[in-house]
Amino acid sequence: MGLYMLHHRQGFLKICQLPEAYNYDNYWPVQKIPLHGTPHQVTYYAEQSLYPLIVSVPVVRPLNQVLSIMADQDLVHHMDNDATSADDLQKTYTVEEFEVRVLELEKPSGRWETRSTIPMQSFENALTVRIVTLHNTTTKENETLMAIGTAYVQGEDVAARGRVLLFSFTKSENSQNLVTEVYSKESKGAVSAVASLQGHLLIAAGPKITLSKWTGSELTAVAFYDAPLHVVSLNIVKNFVLFGDIHKSVYFLSWKEQGSQLTLLAKDFGSLDCFATEFLIDGSTLNLAVSDSDKNLQIFYYAPKMVESWKGQKLLSRAEFHVGAHLTKFMRLQMLPAPGLASEKTNRFALLFGTLDGGIGCIAPIDELTFRRLQSLQRKLVDAVPHVCGLNPRSFRQFKSNGKAHRPGPDNIIDFELLAHYEMLSLEEQLDIAQQIGTTRAQILSNFADISLGTSFL
Repeated sequence: MGLYMLHHRQGFLKICQLPEAYNYDNYWPVQKIPLHGTPHQVTYYAEQSLYPLIVSVPVVRPLNQVLSIMADQDLVHHMDNDATSADDLQKTYTVEEFEVRVLELEKPSGRWETRSTIPMQSFENALTVRIVTLHNTTTKENETLMAIGTAYVQGEDVAARGRVLLFSFTKSENSQNLVTEVYSKESKGAVSAVASLQGHLLIAAGPKITLSKWTGSELTAVAFYDAPLHVVSLNIVKNFVLFGDIHKSVYFLSWKEQGSQLTLLAKDFGSLDCFATEFLIDGSTLNLAVSDSDKNLQIFYYAPKMVESWKGQKLLSRAEFHVGAHLTKFMRLQMLPAPGLASEKTNRFALLFGTLDGGIGCIAPIDELTFRRLQSLQRKLVDAVPHVCGLNPRSFRQFKSNGKAHRPGPDNIIDFELLAHYEMLSLEEQLDIAQQIGTTRAQILSNFADISLGTSFL
């Protein structure tokens, strides 16, 4: 039942109970939220503690109704007279109907309540939902809106199109309509990603990226950029834009208010099927992280003064690592202060990521001295720790190109999953390995504690 006793400083003995909605037989307390559908993407609105969530629900429909929506009437009439019998048209077909739900956690009870539901149109899939801050050029004030990007799925014979939807939030808690639609416009191509850039709205629709200003009722385009094939992710830091293409790796852009230009700074000339991208900030150093379809993680940087960058046109590789799982989302979080990590770089961020097989991981920057020490430890542990099923961890973490041309990048990522085995060795082995790499066991354990403290987000 989860009872525990708490002794109050005034002399009272209180008997308390943990919330029953959580399952405590896990690494962290877990609460399963019944959606009766498939969740696709979630974002957070901090001002009102709301969670907009894209959900799809399977719905059974008559086949003739599905065909009439997906194709034009002439084609349906031709199918009726040609190859489709009356019995076939009486069959049913399961389609996914999408909607965006706005959830809120009721703090006293710990239950999740659906505050609002935004249904999509027939055969319209919601692809992305984001909370954006736009500058209203009419009122000269900033507005926080919910932006939704959609795509109509009507078969390969119909040209791709989608919609951009903007919703405002109601301040009053007693209002029946929590969100109100303030803008809706159809676009050519599927709207796969949206983001706010210095008060403007950045929209990725198929291969085209459009930057628009907000007038309070309309979006007016002010800048464009043509991507190679299809944009899968957008990330913003100050006036810099990072986007990933579905087959053509990552591109690094800058936005200049004067002249209204989206300018390409550099790109990766390799062929990479991007899954997710994000900026990795280490003090004043800006790194670009990308995950791909071969379960790799790569980190690039922009160095226009280096000869290898082809006068700044090419992004250079800082590190690469085979995770062994598809990374679909990065979350940039500021690292927590730790005594051993204190340095001149106070503006340090780590990337928390989720994988398709249900895993959670983290990648974080560390200082040069700690990296060299732990890298030497890692090389010793490759031989000191028994390999699982005889699999060499050094070989497993090498970049997997799956037959594609790839130039190996620098080995600048430490595998903390391997380093964690150091504490499981006997005391004699720990002391011996520490002596071999020119350090002490206490120093190694101190580095472990600092890294764990700096990335203790959960």
